[in-house]
Amino acid sequence: MRLGRSARAAIIGFALTLGVAACSSAGTTTAAPPSAAAAGGLEKTQIKVATLPAIDSAALYVAIDQGLFEKEGLEVTPQVVQAAPEAIPMLVKGEIDAMFGNYVSMFAAHDKQALKLRILAEGSRAAPDSLSIMALPDSPIRTPKDLEGKTINVNVLRNFQELALAQVLKANNVDPASIKYVQVTFQNIMPSWKGGQIDAAYLGEPQVTAAISTMGARKILDPASGPAAEFPISGYVSTQEWYDENPKVAAAFQRAIHNAAKLMENNREVVAKVLPNFTQIDAATAATVTFPYFSSSDNPVRLQRVADWMLEAKWLSKAIDVKSLMSPTTSG
Repeated sequence: MRLGRSARAAIIGFALTLGVAACSSAGTTTAAPPSAAAAGGLEKTQIKVATLPAIDSAALYVAIDQGLFEKEGLEVTPQVVQAAPEAIPMLVKGEIDAMFGNYVSMFAAHDKQALKLRILAEGSRAAPDSLSIMALPDSPIRTPKDLEGKTINVNVLRNFQELALAQVLKANNVDPASIKYVQVTFQNIMPSWKGGQIDAAYLGEPQVTAAISTMGARKILDPASGPAAEFPISGYVSTQEWYDENPKVAAAFQRAIHNAAKLMENNREVVAKVLPNFTQIDAATAATVTFPYFSSSDNPVRLQRVADWMLEAKWLSKAIDVKSLMSPTTSG
C-alpha cells in the first residue's frame, strides 16, 4: 500500500521512489522455503554487501535490525558507497560479496562484460508522486509539452531517471530527444534550479515535499506514471561466479530480503526506525516521508522492461534476457 508524505521534509539527499507494496506474482518462480541451515548449512556465514545511503536499500537494514539474516544463519555487514558504479569494481575484485544498486548501471556493466551478473533479489520500484518533474512558481513551464527544449537535471547521465522519463514524455506527446539533461549532484540541485542552470528540476522524496512547501514549486509530470508505473529501480546482485560458489548463501540472503519487504508492507515504523542509521533523513522526517515500493518477490516480466528500454535507447549492444540472470525465488 502507499504511505503518507510530510510537508516537513527537509531538503536532503535524493531518497528515490518507493512506497511499501507487495509485488505482482506474475512470472515468478517459486521453490520450497526451508531455512539454509535445514538445507545442509551455508557455504559461508559472513558476507559484505555494498549499499547506498538512500531509502531504497532499507530492506537490508530492516533485515539486520529484525534478525532476519541471523535467522538464516547469516551475518551481513553493509558497506555504504555513494553510487552503484563505485561498487561494481569492488564486486568484480571480490572485495564484497554482493551489492545494492540501480539496474541500469548493472545491466550496462553486464553488457560491456565488466561483470557476469546474477540478480539475487529485487529491491525497489517507483511509487506514484515520489519522483516529480517540477517548475518554480514564476516558470513559464505549465504542462508536459512545455518541457520540450528545456534543461533538466539528473544524478547520473544515461541512467534510470532518463530511461523512465523518456517513456512518460512520449506518452504525453513530448519528444524525449528535445530534452537536454545535465548531471547535477543532489546537493547542487536547488542552487542550480534557483540560479537558472536548469529549467525544471527532477526531484525525489523528500525533496519533492520540501520544494513544494519551501519554494512553492509546481509538479509538471510524474516520471513514475503511465508506462513507467512501478518502474524497477534497484536490486541486490552478485557475480555469477560468486553465486555458483555460494548458492545456499544466495538463497538465504534472498529469503531474508523478501521477508523484510513483507514486514515493511504494513509496518512503516520498522523502516522509519532504520533510516537515520544510513541516510541523512532524521527520525521526524523518516516517520512521515513517502517510501518506494519494496519487492517481496521477484518478477522477470516486470524487470525485463528495464533491459528492453535500454536496448531501445541504444544503451545496450544486444538484448538481455533478464530471467536468465535471476535467482529462483525461494520465498513466497
